[in-house]
Amino acid sequence: MSGAVLIQLARLGDLAQSLPVITALHSRYPDQSLDLLCPSPLAPLGELFPGIAKVYPWDGAIWQPNSMDTDRSWAQQLRHMKQVWTQQSFPTYSVAYNLNNHPRSILAAHLLADTVVGPGSCGPVNPWLSPWGDYLRTVARHRGSNRVHLSDAFCGLCQVRPPTNSVSLVPAEMARSSELAWLGDFSGRPIIGMIVGAGDPERRIPVAIWKELIQACAASLPDACFLLIGGEGEREIGLTIENILPASCLNRVMNVCGATSLVQLVALLSRCQWVMGSDTGPLHLGTLCGARAVGWYFARARVHETGPYGEGHYVWQYSQDGEGESAQRLAPLAVPAVWPVWETVRVVLGQHVTAMSGLWSLWESQQDELGTYYQGPENADVARHARQEIWERLSPDLAYLEA
Repeated sequence: MSGAVLIQLARLGDLAQSLPVITALHSRYPDQSLDLLCPSPLAPLGELFPGIAKVYPWDGAIWQPNSMDTDRSWAQQLRHMKQVWTQQSFPTYSVAYNLNNHPRSILAAHLLADTVVGPGSCGPVNPWLSPWGDYLRTVARHRGSNRVHLSDAFCGLCQVRPPTNSVSLVPAEMARSSELAWLGDFSGRPIIGMIVGAGDPERRIPVAIWKELIQACAASLPDACFLLIGGEGEREIGLTIENILPASCLNRVMNVCGATSLVQLVALLSRCQWVMGSDTGPLHLGTLCGARAVGWYFARARVHETGPYGEGHYVWQYSQDGEGESAQRLAPLAVPAVWPVWETVRVVLGQHVTAMSGLWSLWESQQDELGTYYQGPENADVARHARQEIWERLSPDLAYLEA
C-alpha cells in the first residue's frame, strides 16, 4: 500500500478546478505518486492532468442503487459495496484526498485508504468536518463575504498551500494534434470560444444575446473566428444561433456543439485566445488550456468562489442591487434584462471598462501566495486581507504571505 489518490466525483467544472490542488500536492510531495478517481465520463480529461499517474473511473450507475437502498443498514451497504469494489480491482493507498462532502466520496475514500484527508477524515459515519470542510459547507449555504476561491479552498482541505502561478492542462504537443484538423480555414487566425451551454439551465445565456455578442465581436475584431461550444444537450442551441446570424458572420463561425469528445474539446480550446460564457465547465477548461476568459455570472454564480482560475481573466457579476459589496447579494435565478455585450468587446480590446448600468460589476483575476482572487469595485486591499484572515484561522501553519 503506497501512494495517494485524489477523489473528485463532481461535474466537469469541479474537476477542472481541481487541477490547482493536484499541482499543489505534487509540489508539496514530489516523490509521492498521485492517482485520480473521477466520474467515468470525465476520465479522458483526468488522463491529461499533469501530476496524475493513473485515472480510475467511478461508475455512478453501479453505486447509485446501493446508496438508494433504504432497506439495508449502513453496515450491510458497506459490506456489499466492498464486494463490488473488489470486483473493480481498485488499488489501496496510504492516503486519500477527498474533495467532496458526499456519502459516495466519503465511502470511496475509506474503501481506498486507511488515512483520509478532507470530508470523512474521522470515519465514514462521523459527521465532523475539518475547519476547511466546515467553511466550504457554510459558504455553500450562506455565501456571505467569502473571498477564497473554490480551487484554493480545495488546497486548504488537502492541507497544502495554493500554487503561486497559473496551472496549465495542455502539453505542448497537443497543439500539433490531428484533432486541430477541425479548425480548417481558422488555422492561424484569432479564435474566440463561445460557451453557449451550461449544466444548470438557469445559467444559459439567451440565444439572442449570443447573436448580439458574436456580431459585436465580429465588427470590432475583423480577423477573429468563433467556436460555438456545448455538449450534446446544446446541439439545438448551436443550430439556432447559426440560423439567426447574418450571412456575413457564418464563414467565421464553427458550431461544434455536441460533436466533440473531451480530448477533442481540449485540443480546440488550446487554440482559443479567449473563451466567453457563464459559470460552466468548458469555460474553466478553456482557461486551463491557455485561453483568457470573460465570464458572465448570474443565477447564483459567484465570481469570488468559481471565477476562472489564474491571472488576467474577467468576470461580469450580475446583481439586482448594483455593484461592489452589494453585488454579493445575488437574486436566485435572476435573469438579466440587459447584458454587457459591447462592454465585453471593450475588455477584449484592452480598453478601460468599469461597470454597466449599476447591474453588472466588472472583476479582474489576480494571483498571489494564497492563490487566485478577483479585484473589482471595492478597495484594493479588501480581498487580500479577507483571504489572509481566513487562512490564518483555518490553516495557521500555511497562512503566511511571502514578502
